[in-house]
Amino acid sequence: MTKRGLTLGTAGHIDHGKTTLVKALTGKDTDRLQEEKDRGISIQLGYAELTLPSGAHLSIVDVPGHERFVKNMVSGATGIDLFLLVVAADDGVMPQTREHLRIIELLEIPRGVVALTKVDMVDPEMVELATADIEDFLAQTRYAGAPIVPVSGVTGRGLEQLLEVITEVAQEVPERGTYPATRMPVDRVFSLKGIGTIVTGTLWSGELGTEATVSVLPAREAQELSEVRVRSIQVHDQGVERALGGQRVALNLTGIDKEQVDRGQWIVLDPAVRPTYLADVHLVLLADAPEPLTRVSRVRVDHGTQEVIAKLVLADREELRPGEDAYAQLRFEEQALVYPGDHFILRSLTPVSTIGGGRVFDPHPRKHGTDPRWRDRLRVLEEGSGEEIAQLLLHEAFPQGIRRRRLEESPYLWRHEGAKVVNRLLHQELAHEGPQSTLFLSQELRELAGRVLDALKTRAREEALDPYLTVGGIRRLVSGGQEWPALDAALELLQKQEAVVRTEHGFRWAEAAGGLEGRDAETAEQLYRNFAEVEVETPTVPAAAAKAGLTPSEGLRLVQALERHGRMVKVGEDLYYAEPVLSALIGRISAAMEERGEITLAEVRDLLDTSRKYAQAVLEHMDSEGLTLRVGDARRLRKRRR
Repeated sequence: MTKRGLTLGTAGHIDHGKTTLVKALTGKDTDRLQEEKDRGISIQLGYAELTLPSGAHLSIVDVPGHERFVKNMVSGATGIDLFLLVVAADDGVMPQTREHLRIIELLEIPRGVVALTKVDMVDPEMVELATADIEDFLAQTRYAGAPIVPVSGVTGRGLEQLLEVITEVAQEVPERGTYPATRMPVDRVFSLKGIGTIVTGTLWSGELGTEATVSVLPAREAQELSEVRVRSIQVHDQGVERALGGQRVALNLTGIDKEQVDRGQWIVLDPAVRPTYLADVHLVLLADAPEPLTRVSRVRVDHGTQEVIAKLVLADREELRPGEDAYAQLRFEEQALVYPGDHFILRSLTPVSTIGGGRVFDPHPRKHGTDPRWRDRLRVLEEGSGEEIAQLLLHEAFPQGIRRRRLEESPYLWRHEGAKVVNRLLHQELAHEGPQSTLFLSQELRELAGRVLDALKTRAREEALDPYLTVGGIRRLVSGGQEWPALDAALELLQKQEAVVRTEHGFRWAEAAGGLEGRDAETAEQLYRNFAEVEVETPTVPAAAAKAGLTPSEGLRLVQALERHGRMVKVGEDLYYAEPVLSALIGRISAAMEERGEITLAEVRDLLDTSRKYAQAVLEHMDSEGLTLRVGDARRLRKRRR
């Protein structure tokens, strides 16, 4: 037996003795409604606990067999690990027997046992004929060779052997993969006086403990719930602190009234997937379906304990004939909570009958039609390795990227150990981890980095004196002004590769000289001397440019290039100083302040023997650099200049 709790579901035609057999095995009558007792049939799902000879425990879901109640049978079959198909010896295989097993097969329930009931009512020859009938029926399904045990729920004949066979088969049930969330479909809601709201269901995955805060999804229209908390838990009428996946569970909830939760909703802990109106799926149309499905059809979808009407749109063909399978998109008329890998059943609108089923592979796709790329995408999600699925997700997320932890815990990777998948991608350099642990496809990031480098090279060729681009400038050229996380990662990558240089002026191509080459360098030096030869009263840019034989705009361009090289400093709105000249002035003013303790504008003017304009410009620059502190009309030295 696996550590996970196992659930056994009954199946079979009406009045073939399922409930009687369950009572004989467990001592519990699962017909709990008066209507069921009056009519002698099961309408709702019944539950009981079965103790096996090994001491292990199984949860039994006794599902109704009447045709009108197949929907309940679907909700009972969904989430079970092995089945007990009940066939009466006096009837043999009947229509509901076939439909139930088709549903079980569509849900890919791995193992099962057949109980041939009512053997006390027929002769041995009839038992042999019924057994052969069942064997022929099973031979047409994936359950060929499943054990068949003759029993009587009335006399007790064969019950011991049936328990032994169930024990053996239960040990063969493969362990389910671990979903990325704890969730339970609600199949029953009621309230008890003095206790409050009770919901029951089979815990599909995860673990749930008392005092846990849960969500009820999908939320009903205009539903406003405060914090919903699990006050207590019972598993088969026994109080427990923690319920495990696969167990039948009753939850006493606080923070929600009975009227605020319905059958078909889910109790979810930290949902990894939100409710959706769309799902991409792989479906199978039964061979005995009455007619083909056209490209667009309306169907009933049974999933968990919810039945919802949906528009089914084929993704790769115009028609699906009976016995064929295809990719499709389900567009639900109300929200559903589906996870990658979930099974569902398709039923026709009218007359209501089971026509097929399938599995979900994307619970949050975009709306699409029959373009072949959607088929290829779904094939990766269904058949691809963890690495292939992760690369698909990263490709679709580019240039935003995906945070590493979010990808590791992605429900699309729940069968592939997401953390190991991500580690392999990084080790093989197929993925790149950028700022804030955001992941990108390496190839796409390298292509983006190439575009950034091309933009910087073009800038260097066209603006030799100003080869720099700010982040905003790069965005305008590469991403249309959008803030792409991938762009930040590309710039970081280029810096690590020493392909680009970042300064206070922005980014430039590493091989660009940074400006001031050839004739420009000579002219800039001449212009620079016009600023460097003064003591206090620095010239205006137009005046210095005219002295060097330049226009004002040419002069400003070269002065700004010298500023980027740190040789000129802008002081005030329109004044530039050669850096050594400004440093000397600041040194003189700082020395005076150290000697006097503080200094006024008038004192600086006298100290420098200049006009108020230059004295004020230098002092305000010192203020902006954090060198001085203005107190009233005076300045005090804030810190010693290095």
